[in-house]
Amino acid sequence: MRDHVHFAPWTCCAQAPGASPPAIQGEWFAAEVPGTVASALRARGRWDMQNPPDLDAQDWWYRTTFAAESRADDELFDLCFDGLASLAEVWLNGELVLSTNNMFRSYRLDVDRPLQDENELMICFRSLAADLKKRRPRPRWKTNLVNNQQLRWLRTSLLGRIPGWSPPVPVVGPWGEVRLERAAVMLTEVQRTAVLVGKEGVVRFSAQVRAALEITSAKLHVGGHHAALEWQNGTLSGELRIQHPELWWPHTHGTPTLHAAKVIIETDVEQHVFLLEKVGFRQIEACNDPGFAIHVNGARIYCRGACWTTSDIFTLHGTEESLRHDLTLARDAGMNMLRIGGTMTYECDAFYRLCDELGILVWQDFMFANMDYPVEDAAFAENITIEATQQLSRFAQHPCVAVYCGNSEIEQQAAMLGMARELWRNRWFGEQLPALCSQHHPGTVYVPSSPSGGVLPFHTSTGVTHYYGIGAYLRSLRELRQADVKFTSECLGFANIPEPETIEEIMGGLMPVMHHPRWKQRVPRDTGAGWDFEDVRDHYLRELFNVDPVSLRCFDMPRYLELSRVTSGEMMARTFAEWRGGHSRNAGGLVWFYKDLWPAAGWGIVDSAGVPKAAYYQLKRLWQTRQLTITDEGLDGLHLHLVNETSEPLDGFIEVQLLREPNVSIARHEIALKVGGRSLETRSVDEVLGSFYDVNYAYRFGPQAHHAVIATWFDDKREVISEAVHLTRARDPEVHPLSEEMLHAQAEALGDRRYRVTLKSDRFLHRVRLSAQGFLPDDNYFHLAPDRLKVVSFSPRAGHSDAFRAYAEALNVMGEISVELSSASPETRHAPR
Repeated sequence: MRDHVHFAPWTCCAQAPGASPPAIQGEWFAAEVPGTVASALRARGRWDMQNPPDLDAQDWWYRTTFAAESRADDELFDLCFDGLASLAEVWLNGELVLSTNNMFRSYRLDVDRPLQDENELMICFRSLAADLKKRRPRPRWKTNLVNNQQLRWLRTSLLGRIPGWSPPVPVVGPWGEVRLERAAVMLTEVQRTAVLVGKEGVVRFSAQVRAALEITSAKLHVGGHHAALEWQNGTLSGELRIQHPELWWPHTHGTPTLHAAKVIIETDVEQHVFLLEKVGFRQIEACNDPGFAIHVNGARIYCRGACWTTSDIFTLHGTEESLRHDLTLARDAGMNMLRIGGTMTYECDAFYRLCDELGILVWQDFMFANMDYPVEDAAFAENITIEATQQLSRFAQHPCVAVYCGNSEIEQQAAMLGMARELWRNRWFGEQLPALCSQHHPGTVYVPSSPSGGVLPFHTSTGVTHYYGIGAYLRSLRELRQADVKFTSECLGFANIPEPETIEEIMGGLMPVMHHPRWKQRVPRDTGAGWDFEDVRDHYLRELFNVDPVSLRCFDMPRYLELSRVTSGEMMARTFAEWRGGHSRNAGGLVWFYKDLWPAAGWGIVDSAGVPKAAYYQLKRLWQTRQLTITDEGLDGLHLHLVNETSEPLDGFIEVQLLREPNVSIARHEIALKVGGRSLETRSVDEVLGSFYDVNYAYRFGPQAHHAVIATWFDDKREVISEAVHLTRARDPEVHPLSEEMLHAQAEALGDRRYRVTLKSDRFLHRVRLSAQGFLPDDNYFHLAPDRLKVVSFSPRAGHSDAFRAYAEALNVMGEISVELSSASPETRHAPR
């Protein structure tokens, strides 16, 4: 029961470093809070990505006013700051009341006495460039990740300060909420944990209470249960035990059950209700035999997903709507884990709340990366200890947070630079931080550094690794089993080509050419390397399609973009097909970047506007709870791997068809198969066919009789569970002129601006692409077998009101089919164009 005092609109202005409030002069302009200087400049149309201003060179002042008249005797006032980036001073009515040097900490000030009827609040964000000029001890090693090694002393996000892959948008300003709370009872420093002890759920609660009224009693409520809290010396504390509570599961393995929670405090005047984050009971464990793996509630979880970035590089936080959109896309793709890496920033409460609801596990790094941080400095150590304690108290209220990681690539950086082993890990990451995690969030897993655990931290077959064998290091898919990756907390970085509308936005209407500075500025690269991640993609384009990417790019840019768009996703999909198969010991893989930081051919599998790229859909078909994959076993043919992560057994059939393009069926057989709950079955394609067909063209006794192997897993009602396709030759599919008979399409309105499109072809189609401006399909870039119906649902994008008009194309078809919803009937008009 807290009220927030209304602030007048905020304004901000730039000043030379060092000024104080009486001397502030300049152009004040409107600014949103929470927000940043960059977001305020963007709102004014004064931000140019090609020529960004140096925000760190100046001081930036924010100003607002507010009234606090008619104050009651039983009211308390707290001025709260949830994120100030990064060297900040807070001035209230001309008085300096707070100085901060950590954007990751929150601050709460008792301002009962300084308040007046009319108040002025000013916040100064001091120049980082000026601060970085101070003389400080040098690091034991240097990293190419950032240009200024002294950033290791400053607790600020590295986003915007990493030249190789981050947009030039450093965070400066009040990026977290600023508010004035008024209430008769204040509940602060809340710590609440929920653990399983055997079959019993135990909720422990403590908080500091500041009250202007006499407290008579307090209770903790969780679901339909409650327990009294003890009130002593300004602290509320107690615990609640619940027998056999419903458990929280990642969505791939069960229901993410949550229980409503609140604290009710009775005073001599009235009742005060404080809503808490919902409680989820789960047991998290790490198994290290044969390698790192996560177990939830006793079940081994195959963790798949991506590394989270941010919904908006300018503000570093997303709206509830944008977060729900992005996280629902992740859930629908089959992702059950997201990692927040040490180069990013801690996310807002809404992010973790949505992950709780959607059943997505979170691997949470602390915000340390690559550098030699001065953890032995007393002031720095105190600062980061408070930071970690505050964040842990926040995260402990969310069942989704499963893994804590001390840092990103510090051990790898030190090892790769030849530093002695004893310098790879210091006491902070090896002893002090894990102790804080155990104290404030029991029942979670701690990893000291990502990667770590091997003879060298980056070795692939031990511990937690960062796997870029497929990707930056240009290794072959044949080496995947040799690499024996047990768990990779980041992997498979590719410059993923976005949809045509995003390319047009990047190029500003210019013809897309890959050597243009607008394009190349946004292609990720490792600082100092003579190649970028577009070169990586080109390497695999040649391998997959047997074409020269340079010639193709020079003479047929549209075809180059079409093939490039599916290349990276194909390599990722083949990698996960191996990792999820019965011959692999892999327990998880998180793709490097879920979402791009700006419109780009970036690492993200979703673009910066929240539109999925081809790679998203290609991975979605490999990340489902009931999954069929194919692996090439050389002279042993092809193997089928059927995964059932649900707790219930599944009866059904597995069918294999051998197809010679365009539409000749060479063989087609099926067998009945039962896959137990939480289990995997592996079968040979030769077993299903019952005869030798040289299914992967390994023996090569003559010309290829077939070009595609199509495996389909049906349930006992003949509904398709999962499908996989193996192509037996590397080539650019031959393009044929579009005809009416080649592709038939029908569209049907479902209500609420949702539509269903049904496709059917008389031949095998390579990588069918569907598009409809203002709508998102639930599947895309798929192979379509002859005479088989394919149904794709479309949902509207937020903020778009376009009429539904869809198009279909494929890599082996010239032109598009227009799929228009008829206003006269549910039938679809379709015509080549």
